[in-house]
Amino acid sequence: MGPEGRGRLGRGMQMKPYIVAVFNQKGGISKTTTSTNLAVCLAACGKSVVLVDLDSQGDSTKSLNVDPDPGRGIYDVFVGAAELAEVIVPTIFHNLFIVPSTYSLAGIELKLSELKDSQRTLVNVFRKGEIDCDYIVIDCPPALGILPINALAAAHAVIIPVTATPYANDGLMRTLPSIKYVQEGLNKALVLQGVLFTISDRHRTTQRINEAVRARLGPAVYHVEIPRDTAVIEAASAGLPVCVYAPRSPAAAAHLAFAMEFIERHCQAAAKAGIDFDPGVSREQALHVLMEWQERHARTVGRPTGDRIAQGTSRLDRLLYGDRTRMERLHLGLVHFFIDNRLWLVAFLVATVGVFALLLGAGLSGVRKALSFVDLG
Repeated sequence: MGPEGRGRLGRGMQMKPYIVAVFNQKGGISKTTTSTNLAVCLAACGKSVVLVDLDSQGDSTKSLNVDPDPGRGIYDVFVGAAELAEVIVPTIFHNLFIVPSTYSLAGIELKLSELKDSQRTLVNVFRKGEIDCDYIVIDCPPALGILPINALAAAHAVIIPVTATPYANDGLMRTLPSIKYVQEGLNKALVLQGVLFTISDRHRTTQRINEAVRARLGPAVYHVEIPRDTAVIEAASAGLPVCVYAPRSPAAAAHLAFAMEFIERHCQAAAKAGIDFDPGVSREQALHVLMEWQERHARTVGRPTGDRIAQGTSRLDRLLYGDRTRMERLHLGLVHFFIDNRLWLVAFLVATVGVFALLLGAGLSGVRKALSFVDLG
């Protein structure tokens, strides 16, 4: 990695980093996209950020153009083979660092189960490591295993990304009790910073699910929603966060707006605690930084091919619609269309009845003619 990512880390312990875990027990709801773009946008706002990749697939690590294979990562810290400072890697983005995931992390559950007080391992790691930064963003794996519990035990706040589908809503309802479990035992100071809608579309059924969640959780739900946008798929294929790959795309704009809302909520919490916190630069200034990073880095990665985009789109469709066939998706699309446009449904039914009546009338007329010919015979 180049020197750009070195930023301000290591200038002496002058502040306690604000630790946020990005968690949902359900997979496929953009946890990694949320984590990486939040971290990038916070860095663009002038904040020093360390992203901790706790997912053994290492998607956060890869999306920041860091190769996780040859180096050491968070696994080595967990098992005591390295100090935290030794595995923090600078990225190509100023003020943004990462503690990468490595393939060894897949076997961490068994290793941690052998340790005393294993659920607080990450708490002790952060306490001993004394990371000097403004924010630590933790990308959690799905399901309530030992790694997400460690993240929630160590965090000040948790963000829950969720897609507005019945299955994802079910995942949200399972995630909230898990967070409460940690709050009641391991980390009484943990707060729900917010619920973020991702891969959002304009279907009225989607909006109804959104409204139901907002009615239940109220101000805990972020005002910003991340729209469904193929630029996210292109960015992932190119190995860059969408906020850098296409800063003016709808998804990138929403992620930047989400980061600003995230900072605003943090500032409000800090003010209540009597702590002064600099919110950083304006949204326009942050966008300018993202545009500079795009100019510097997006040209070096090459644009993804049509096949890779098609594969990513197909994968996104499977996340939203399951393993339905094209005909089933078409049927579901028609159902959504008629739910959202009831007048068209009425017109369709009237037209269908009219056509059926015409066909029936033509059929009866044909029968009468046939009978008349028989009578003539």
